[in-house]
Amino acid sequence: MPGNQVAPRFLPILVILALAAFSRVEAQQTPDSTSKMSGAVYRSGLEQKTFSLINQYRKSHELPLLAWDDSIAKVARAHSKDMATGEVDFGHEGFSDRISYLKTVMTGLWGAGENVLMTSEPDQVAQRAVALWLRSPHHLENIRGDFNYSGLGVWQNKNGAIYFTQIFVKIRTPAEETEADPMPSVITTFGMLTTPNTRARP
Repeated sequence: MPGNQVAPRFLPILVILALAAFSRVEAQQTPDSTSKMSGAVYRSGLEQKTFSLINQYRKSHELPLLAWDDSIAKVARAHSKDMATGEVDFGHEGFSDRISYLKTVMTGLWGAGENVLMTSEPDQVAQRAVALWLRSPHHLENIRGDFNYSGLGVWQNKNGAIYFTQIFVKIRTPAEETEADPMPSVITTFGMLTTPNTRARP
């Protein structure tokens, strides 16, 4: 959507998959101690900080806050780990499987979107990730979208690069489902971004 005209809306037959632009230019120095903290405590803190920044953006634009969901976060974290360890390429491979699983554990799931990102820059990691997403129209459309639950997972590879996955879902109440048209059997993808070799620094 051009300019800043990104209306908070949801199309039930539309799932927006937004690939983050990321840099292939490696840092010239060894990442600092922040990037070396690859344990669960660091990952959890980074996940919560990034999620909080996303909700701060939504609040500043008078959009409803997203509710954190552990089931979504677990699925998102697993995808970040798979990308970090090379089990899958950087991107959205397996997205439909992730959403199919979430439909089995979350009643009323109507639709979903996903943002991913990789960065090897250790400074202000959460702020950098959110800044990059906000500069991409398709990422921004997910962030501003008509979703009410989300989860975010990060994983760090052996070289210090950090992979992010945020999954957004729309959960409808039984009353909303009764009033709405039936959910389509096919969910199509839209807005897949290419991955440039370099990106501008935030």
